[in-house]
Amino acid sequence: MADAERSKIVSAVRKYGEKFKASLPANKAPVSGKVFDGEELAGAVEAVLDGWWTEAEYCAQFEQGLEKFVGTKFCQTVNSGSSANLVAFNSLASQKLGERRIKKGDEVVSVAAAFPTTVNPIIQYGATPVFVDVELGTYNASAAAVEDAITDKTKAIFLAHTLGNPFEADKIRKLADEKGIWLVEDACDALGSKLRGKMAGNFGHFST
Repeated sequence: MADAERSKIVSAVRKYGEKFKASLPANKAPVSGKVFDGEELAGAVEAVLDGWWTEAEYCAQFEQGLEKFVGTKFCQTVNSGSSANLVAFNSLASQKLGERRIKKGDEVVSVAAAFPTTVNPIIQYGATPVFVDVELGTYNASAAAVEDAITDKTKAIFLAHTLGNPFEADKIRKLADEKGIWLVEDACDALGSKLRGKMAGNFGHFST
């Protein structure tokens, strides 16, 4: 009985989802991302019917798929890109990193024109953001500008690929390794973007 009722619910949701998708205008992108189809809605309902409201089977499948898509060794989901940035930055403050860990007052290079969620973890922890300007057109900081901002107090570089435009992540990762500092790569806007054939999210010591 329960299996039959479940099948009816999921089937009805799947049909509704297809009708919903078909009702969307073909030439407009919905501002809030309502582009779900029947399979996605059915998956969400099945997760609820299983009693899972947070991480479970679908989450594990997503993490494995994202690892493969981006090309990273590990993937851990959180609730948002903002939280991902917070987790990544605070991980670099771990005692386990010894002298390389970020401490209060240490400098972190970031950009002056960016989402606040890239800068907020720096300030919240008590480190000191050092801002560099962006270039018109890409709206990213150049590797040269980042290098000029590095001092003896710099422990990390924390940059986002603005609006999906990859910054010079390969050059900046090389610079970070030469200086013995961390690169946190905020790729939240750049899923699927590539820099010289390499997927964004593959350059930082941590990527979000």
